[in-house]
Amino acid sequence: MRSMICAALVALCLGAAPPDPVAWKVQDAPAKPVKAGARFAVKLVAHIQDGWHMYGLKPIADGPIPTRIWVAEGQPAQLAAAVQGSEPVTMQDPSFNMEVQLYEGEATFTMPLRLAAAAHEGAEKIVVNASYQTCDNKICLPPKTVKVEVPVTVSK
Repeated sequence: MRSMICAALVALCLGAAPPDPVAWKVQDAPAKPVKAGARFAVKLVAHIQDGWHMYGLKPIADGPIPTRIWVAEGQPAQLAAAVQGSEPVTMQDPSFNMEVQLYEGEATFTMPLRLAAAAHEGAEKIVVNASYQTCDNKICLPPKTVKVEVPVTVSK
């Protein structure tokens, strides 16, 4: 009975929330062809609706779910170094009763990538995953993972 009540409350809260208060887009995709095996950087930008936030990249023990960005398996590129995020806001979160890092408004993540040496020449789309959780001052939505395609032209 208790689990049914909890499920009903979650459904009610989710029904009142926007489908996803974060919109993701690629910024600074390479305008010129990139040689197979070469490094390049791409920015992934999260536009966060007013009143909502998502958490920083740094995991906190027993804390909120951090934002995580990675290249999907089987892609013609991989991360060449750690993803760097814009500076998050550090604040005391009453829901978790701890200091957390979060993003409001907009967050930019720079992904240093390296094309595979065997990448096929021509137009490619590199699939990047972003996993995150959004909260407002009343509720947290379930964690979500989205796929974003990064266009790149491969040259030899």
